[in-house]
Amino acid sequence: MVSAMVAIVIAVLLAGGLWVIVRRAVGASAHRTPEGGMTSTASRADVALVYQSEARASQAALAAGCGVAVLMWAWGTWWTQGYGLPISLAGSVGAVVGLVAYAVIPRKLWNSDPGAGAVADLTPRRPTSFARHWVFVLPAVAAIILALGLLLTGLYSATDENGLHRVFQRRNLVGWGVKNGQVVDIQYNLTSTGPFPGWYYGVPVMICTALMILAVYWSLSRTAAAPRPPSPELFHADTVLRGMRTTFVMAASSSALTFQIAGLSAITGNVLRSAHYDAVPTVDLMAPAGMTPVEPGHTLALALLLSALPLAVVAVALLAKAIAVSVDMRSLAQSTPRMPQEPAR
Repeated sequence: MVSAMVAIVIAVLLAGGLWVIVRRAVGASAHRTPEGGMTSTASRADVALVYQSEARASQAALAAGCGVAVLMWAWGTWWTQGYGLPISLAGSVGAVVGLVAYAVIPRKLWNSDPGAGAVADLTPRRPTSFARHWVFVLPAVAAIILALGLLLTGLYSATDENGLHRVFQRRNLVGWGVKNGQVVDIQYNLTSTGPFPGWYYGVPVMICTALMILAVYWSLSRTAAAPRPPSPELFHADTVLRGMRTTFVMAASSSALTFQIAGLSAITGNVLRSAHYDAVPTVDLMAPAGMTPVEPGHTLALALLLSALPLAVVAVALLAKAIAVSVDMRSLAQSTPRMPQEPAR
């Protein structure tokens, strides 16, 4: 009972801390309307076309990423010899494909008036220039937690009958004797429990996580390096669009990483919970041995299991945020042409 209460407290603290980070990250990404300072009907039409193109790119990226993740999951259920490896990679591979697709899908460029003079914007632009720092904290923290968790589970993993590091070994009571009313000759054996996220799963997931980080940086760099519109009155709309692109990338990647951590917590917690029970011999050889939890592993297992659900909820919320940003792009594209036209002269 005490260990369960401690596990609940730990899980609540972990979930609460992560939720605070998510709220700060998501709350800091509120977008302004792109109309600031626009007086030309042509500029408004240009904004509508550019935002509509960006919305299509984001929706195609979401479809590509989710589609690949579903295919990886289906492949994992069909390919039994893989022991669920494609399923463990589904989120990471889907995120990498979606991010790469989002970066390379062609967009509509801002219109350029050949008769107008060129205007330069000399403000430095970096990959982190178009969102508050809180937006970048969540994926960085999630990537570090995921890498550390996979390293720890890899170190504590053991090989199965095929030589794959995908099981957790534990001591198991196999027999004992009773002499003069005392328990004697206690015998133990090693048993394996799996699937456990050892090196067999952990190394591919860490490689995909590194690829995801590179894809995120590449996408943010392309967002920052894209040229400014030729007209200064479009600068505000361009800045808002870059902020939405940044939020979309960070929300989608954070969702994939959090899903991975939730799965790691659930699988590891389930294995450790069954592994951290010791059988207690009894002088009554006809009675089954009692079971007692072994600390601190039992409490850690419960904390991992209890934290998996809120982590999954946070991952769904972040994916919903990415979808909402894509919908906002299309909504702004549809509302921009209906702005009041410039007054007649």
